[in-house]
Amino acid sequence: MGPALESFAVWLRETQMSEAIRVLPWLWPVGEILHFFGLSLLVGVAGFFDLRLLGFMRRVPLDAAWSLMPWARIGFGISAATGVMFFVGAPDQYISNLAFVMKLIFLLIAGGNALYFEVAYGKRVAESRDGEDPPRAYKGIAAVSLVSWFCVVYWGRMLPFIGNAF
Repeated sequence: MGPALESFAVWLRETQMSEAIRVLPWLWPVGEILHFFGLSLLVGVAGFFDLRLLGFMRRVPLDAAWSLMPWARIGFGISAATGVMFFVGAPDQYISNLAFVMKLIFLLIAGGNALYFEVAYGKRVAESRDGEDPPRAYKGIAAVSLVSWFCVVYWGRMLPFIGNAF
């Protein structure tokens, strides 16, 4: 960990907000519950949609699967808010952890992939009404999504086991 990141972690850990997150006995466990609930919502809905894009569940219209995506966004919001809370509460635990860095990398890949799909194809998917096999471009984006969200969950789960690697 570089000196600038180390200084930032020390400063953040000494803030009142960080102290409150660590001291309130119920806050961290409730945050964990909410974090996993948000992840379940996000990965469940996005995974369902990705599987539909890959050609599974063809009886489910694409627009019907797409209509569930606001729930994935809510799940992302819950997970992001609680993830920031964890980072603020224990920045030294995360800032030099290889698993945290990998989780952030895959989070950026998953988010960028979702944003690309939304901008490039979102309107077409929302207007689709058939049970046909989706175009090849949809399948590539869906595969990247499934792999990247799996990696986000995997590296998040590895956080306590890998520890400080830098």
